[in-house]
Amino acid sequence: MTRNTIWKLALVLALFPASTFAQAPFSAGSGPVITASVGYSYMSVPIPSATRIGLNGLGASITADFPSRFGAKLDLNYARAANVFGTGHHSDVLSYMIGPMFYPVSNSRMAVYVQVLAGGSRSDGVIPNGAGGFDIAYTEGLAWAIGVGVERSISSTLSVRTETDYMNTPTIDSSGAIRGQSDLRLTGSLVYRWDWHSEGRRSRRRF
Repeated sequence: MTRNTIWKLALVLALFPASTFAQAPFSAGSGPVITASVGYSYMSVPIPSATRIGLNGLGASITADFPSRFGAKLDLNYARAANVFGTGHHSDVLSYMIGPMFYPVSNSRMAVYVQVLAGGSRSDGVIPNGAGGFDIAYTEGLAWAIGVGVERSISSTLSVRTETDYMNTPTIDSSGAIRGQSDLRLTGSLVYRWDWHSEGRRSRRRF
C-alpha cells in the first residue's frame, strides 16, 4: 500500500463519521417541545338539587413534551354564566391544575393524548336553599380532571387543539356540606409551538 493510498484512506475514515453526523437529525432528546395555548372553554356543571348549567369562558395552558411520548401540562381555566335561574347572580369556576400527559399517537400532522391533572379550584354561584329560593355559595378546594385531546398542525409553529375532560370540583349542597361535583369541560384552542432545535423537530417528530 503506497503512502498516497494510506492518506486517501485516512481522509475517507476521518470524513465519514463527520458527514454521517451532519446528515443525522438533531436529537429530540436534547430539549423538550414547548407549547402555549389559549382558546374557548365550555363547562357543564350541576347545581345541587336542581339541574346542570353551561358556563362559557377561557382556557390556557403551557405544556412541555418529551421524546418518550410523555409530557407535563399547566392548565388554567375560567368559565362563567350570568343571571343564573333569573337570580341576577352569576356562577363561575376558576381552576388551576398541573399533571402528566401521554401521546399514544404523535406524527408530523396529528397528535392524540390523554392527560391527568390535579390542583385547585374556586367556584362562586347559586344553590337551592330548600325553601324555594337560592343562596349564594363560595367554595375553594381540590380539583382534578381526566381527559383526552387531539391536536392538528396547521403550520410549522401553529396548531389547533380540542380537548374533552371529566372534571371533579368542590361545591356546597343545600345542606351546607362540601362535596365533589362532576363537570364536563370542552376546550378548543390555538396552540403556538417551539422547541430548542426546530430543525430536529421538523425532521423527526412532534406534530
